[in-house]
Amino acid sequence: MDIVRKKRHNTRGVTLPLPFIPVFFLFVALLLSCRTAPPVIPEAEDEAVFIPLEPGGFAYVFIDVENARPIIDTLSFRGMDTSDRQFQRILDSTQSAMAAVFMSQDEESPGTRFRLVAQGRYPSGRARIAMRCSRHWRGRRSQASGDRYWYSPTARLSVTMNRREAKVSTSLCETPVDPFYFGSGTLVPDGFNEFRRGAVVSCWLEDPRTFINQLLREMNLNIVLPAEQLFVRLTPVPHAPNPTEPGDGELRYMAHIQILVANPLLARNLSIALFVARTMLAAAATGDNAAAVLASILLANPATATGSHLHIRTNPMSAEEISFLVGQFSP
Repeated sequence: MDIVRKKRHNTRGVTLPLPFIPVFFLFVALLLSCRTAPPVIPEAEDEAVFIPLEPGGFAYVFIDVENARPIIDTLSFRGMDTSDRQFQRILDSTQSAMAAVFMSQDEESPGTRFRLVAQGRYPSGRARIAMRCSRHWRGRRSQASGDRYWYSPTARLSVTMNRREAKVSTSLCETPVDPFYFGSGTLVPDGFNEFRRGAVVSCWLEDPRTFINQLLREMNLNIVLPAEQLFVRLTPVPHAPNPTEPGDGELRYMAHIQILVANPLLARNLSIALFVARTMLAAAATGDNAAAVLASILLANPATATGSHLHIRTNPMSAEEISFLVGQFSP
């Protein structure tokens, strides 16, 4: 991850990196290539124990698209214009998405691949016709279920959909990834369903230690977090300004990061260390260095410890400020 020196007065059009929200836009890109009508996308049930996504991912992401629209409208994926009318039509009919992000450890095929599961009212008939008539899509038979799916060698995308559900997977090579295969499913970590309640975007990282400590190094913080688990959620700020009232009327969101460590004593000690780092970075954060700005956002408030959990909360942020924050995460 390289955080570089940059100024952003307008974050609209920021290229969306990994692992925060990219999988949803991958699905949008697929639908745009098919030129079909917009779908509605799924949200996992609050009490789900397993989700139909392959285990072993780097991160598992959930998006309440309808309520995250102000944020999504400030982002772009691979140069896609989020103000495009077709893109907006898709978003208007979209509810939520659930996806897994996989980081390849193969030196010959480095990169990131995704799986996405969606539910809603899909134009499956028109989508099948569009794919059948397009030279960019090829019909395949799933080895997992025996059902038919479509594969694009150019985009390395595999997709299947019916009226109520769509599944998308990507590949790092020319061999398709079967969208019907999800192994035994993925176990939702204890406490995550409750943690993400009311969030517009939420995720957990399976093995967050390396990612967190790399981020801390790039923020010039000489701290090591022996994280065993990491949850992130983004929620609207309660009693957000009313557009009809004085002020900018812009809806704001707060990020909450919850990190699990080995024991309560370690959590308390880390909260103290972060407090010290926060005061030391106060002066540096006034500059335009990206690492300093990122630190000022994530350490705007003192970290707190509850049992073995470390909690970090940001100040309320606008959609464009969140776009800047997301733009700094690039594995």
